[in-house]
Amino acid sequence: MSLFGRSILVHWGDCDPARIVFHPNFIRWMDEGFTEMALARGVDFAALQREDPHFRGAPLVDVRCGFRAPARYGQVVTHEVSPPVLGGRSFRVGHRFLLPDGSLAAEGEQVRIWGREVDGVLRAVAMPAAIAAAFTA
Repeated sequence: MSLFGRSILVHWGDCDPARIVFHPNFIRWMDEGFTEMALARGVDFAALQREDPHFRGAPLVDVRCGFRAPARYGQVVTHEVSPPVLGGRSFRVGHRFLLPDGSLAAEGEQVRIWGREVDGVLRAVAMPAAIAAAFTA
């Protein structure tokens, strides 16, 4: 499966006093990018939650992000989201943020679980086959 790409316009409010993107925004953009990638592949978390009251989405259990070059106000950053790498009850999603000249601003990875409430407790469960197929087709 190919990368999912999207463009992000860096707004004034995304920046810190040094006038570069404030680091937590990359984490927020990773989350948004994952959701948009899922939607583009037909996986609608809101719809799944309406259909199954015990489904809790794909909670984030680990995240890392390395910063290579500053992204600045007014730039358009390209966000590349890699297809999920599926494990037993968890999966990894890679992210890259490219500056307008194609150089790397930041790169990171999320580890997520397929979450379901079981006996009142959030549990990692196997991703349904249809969802896994949508992510990996």
